[in-house]
Amino acid sequence: MDKVEKSASSFVDISKLNLTDFRNHSFTSVETDKKFVAFVGRNGSGKTNVIEAISMFSSGKGLRGAQLSEQSNIKGNGGWSIFMEVKTAKGITKLGTGIGSSQMMEGKARQCRVDGKFLKSSREFTNYVGIIWLTPQMDRLFIGQRTDRRKFFDKLVCLIEPSHEKNIKDYDRLIMQRNRVLVDMDDKKSWLDKIEKQISKIAANILISREIATNRLNKIMDAEVKNNLFPSAKIVMREELGDINTRSSMIEIEAQLQKLFFQSRVKDRDTFRTNVGPHRTDFTLYYNKNDMYAENCSTGEQKNLLVSVILAEARVYQEINNGISPILLLDEITAHMDNERVSNLFEQIGDIGSQTWLTGTSEHLFDCISDKTDIFNINDGKLDHNAV
Repeated sequence: MDKVEKSASSFVDISKLNLTDFRNHSFTSVETDKKFVAFVGRNGSGKTNVIEAISMFSSGKGLRGAQLSEQSNIKGNGGWSIFMEVKTAKGITKLGTGIGSSQMMEGKARQCRVDGKFLKSSREFTNYVGIIWLTPQMDRLFIGQRTDRRKFFDKLVCLIEPSHEKNIKDYDRLIMQRNRVLVDMDDKKSWLDKIEKQISKIAANILISREIATNRLNKIMDAEVKNNLFPSAKIVMREELGDINTRSSMIEIEAQLQKLFFQSRVKDRDTFRTNVGPHRTDFTLYYNKNDMYAENCSTGEQKNLLVSVILAEARVYQEINNGISPILLLDEITAHMDNERVSNLFEQIGDIGSQTWLTGTSEHLFDCISDKTDIFNINDGKLDHNAV
C-alpha cells in the first residue's frame, strides 16, 4: 500500500481552546502551536475534562457520553460553552458549542457554530475536523458489554463512512417502532411489512458500511502496524443474521433481511425485542501473533490492540481526507506502558502527523517528546502559569 504523502499544506491543528463553566473549569484558555499538548496533574484535577471538551466537536455526546447537565460547572450558572480555533493551510476556523441554563431546562440541544454560523447538529463539525479518542475506560472493552463494543466500532465506521451515523439512528428508531407494533401484529401486518421494508434497506447500508470500513482498517493494520511494537490485528464481526450472505447485491441483502425479520416476528413479539439484525452484531479483534481473540488476551495486550486500531483509524482517515490527519485525544495512554513502547507510539503518531492531546500524572511521562510538546499543569480546573 502506498503511503499518503503529507505536506505542510495538509494539516488541521487546534491553536486555541477556551472552556467556560465546563465541568470543573470556570474558565480555562489554552493556546498552542505544538503537535503534542499534555496536561499533567493528580486524578480529579480536570485533565480529562479538557480533552472531553475537544471531543464535543465530534458528532454525539463526546468521549464520556454524558448528559449536557452533567457537564455544567457546579459553581456556574448552569450552562457551559467551549470555543476552539482550528488552524489549517487556508487559515483559522472558529468553532463553538454550548448551551445556556434556560435552554437546558427546556430540554433543548446544545448550539453548534462555525465562524459564527449555526449548524443543524454537531455532526457537521466533522466537515472541519476529525477527532479520535482512547480512554482508560476502553481498556476493558473486550470483556465488557457487547453494546459498548458495537458503539466503539460504529464510531470508527462513521469517520470512514459519514452516512453511517444517520443510518444507525434511523435504524434504531424504526426497530423501536417495530417492537411496539409487534404487540398487535395480527391486526397490523401491512404496517409491519412497510416498517420491515424500511428497516431492511437501512440495515443493508449499515452492513455494507461496516464491511467497507473493516476491510480498510484491516488492510492498514496488516500493512502498516505489523512492523512496530503494537500488535497486528484483524477486526472480526460476529453477526446474528441467520444465513444472509453479506457479499450479495444490495437488493438481495435487503430481500434476505426482510425475510429474516418476517420469520422472527413471533419470537420477537414474545421476547419484546428484535432478536436479529445489525443491532445485534458484536465486534472483536483477532491477535495474529498469539492466535487468539482479544477477550482472551491479557489486559496489557488488549490495550495494545486498541492502540493498533486507533492508529489504523488515523491512517485511514488520512487516506480519505487528502493527507489531513485527525486530532487524537489520548487519556492516560502511557499508564502501564513501558518506555520503549511509549516512544514507539509517539514516533508513529509523529509519522501520521496528528496533533495529539494527552493527559498524565507526571511530566516525565512525556520526556521523549518534550521538545515538541506544550505541557500544562492542572490543579482543580486551573492551569499552572508556570506551564512548560
